[in-house]
Amino acid sequence: MRFPSQPGLIAGLSLQVTSLARAMPFWRAILHPLGFGRTWRDTDHCLWAREGAQILMWERQPPTSGTRLMLRAPDRASVDRLCAAGVAAGGRVVMEPAARPFATGYYSGILADPDDIRVELVHALDDLPEQDGAERVTVPGADGVVLGGYLFRPGGDEAPRAGVIVLHGYASDATVLVSGGGDLARAGLVALCLSQRGWLGSTGDEDQGFRQPDDVLDAADWLRREVGLHSVGLLGFSQGGQTALLAAARPAASFGAVVSYFAPADLAAWREQSGPGIGDYLDDFVPPERLAACSPVTVAPALACPVLLLHGSEDGVVPIAQSRALVTANPAIALHVVEGADHFGPSEAWVEAWPVARDFLVRTLS
Repeated sequence: MRFPSQPGLIAGLSLQVTSLARAMPFWRAILHPLGFGRTWRDTDHCLWAREGAQILMWERQPPTSGTRLMLRAPDRASVDRLCAAGVAAGGRVVMEPAARPFATGYYSGILADPDDIRVELVHALDDLPEQDGAERVTVPGADGVVLGGYLFRPGGDEAPRAGVIVLHGYASDATVLVSGGGDLARAGLVALCLSQRGWLGSTGDEDQGFRQPDDVLDAADWLRREVGLHSVGLLGFSQGGQTALLAAARPAASFGAVVSYFAPADLAAWREQSGPGIGDYLDDFVPPERLAACSPVTVAPALACPVLLLHGSEDGVVPIAQSRALVTANPAIALHVVEGADHFGPSEAWVEAWPVARDFLVRTLS
């Protein structure tokens, strides 16, 4: 979720409809020309989003609570105060103020007014927070974009010679990469954990792998220049893996290795292999003329450095067929299958697989 920068602005709406299938064509005809696209869809809800706003649509038969207005508050204390003031003025608490897993730093409380109209007071971070053991950095990207992130350096007196740019998946940011970045530094590699364009800490608009790979090339130049590295590798998760693979295949690229976790590789095939939410996402965010340019399988033969793919055998979001298509297009690519794992877990399976990725990077870059 992305929010308006100023407190007090409308951050979004939550609507209830009796049939998503019936409502979707009407809302797409209005919202898509205004820059909204469907970023998530499940059996009973759909999230539309654009920079600074979102509309969450629920299917309820019959609707139970109508419309919910979301307003941005300047901080967590303001959420608490506003909720208390609303109750004192005749409202009631629907959900107590609490942290919720919708965005980095998301904290909200939900009230109902005397007519049962819902309002959510929400605060979320507007920049990357400080992290122990990491330097907050800003890095130039393509097209004037500025990327925020964290730089982890190995300990010891010897100057590091190799490093990794680490990229998150869709609807995330560099904060989720901190644990892996610290572990790579303990293994002797510099780690630059970046928020991709359009996400927390970075400027620009998220573009599903179209210009994001060029941001990575500029970030690699910055890393070589500012830190003095001789070898740079890439590590990406989901859409971050897609970006990493596309960046490594650029004609001007010079990377020592790539590790990609469960990345979409063939966007046209992805539509057919996954659920309806993926088709909605592609329809709204990737113009047909960009499908090939944003698909790593198109440029797989140009991947000259060592490449390791990790993919869960049970992934229903990005099916393992996506990674297998990359291996077919370039047999030099290695695939490590994590048996029983899907796109989000179980966490134990992915924790056990992490040394495979880390040690591959250490071995190939050192």
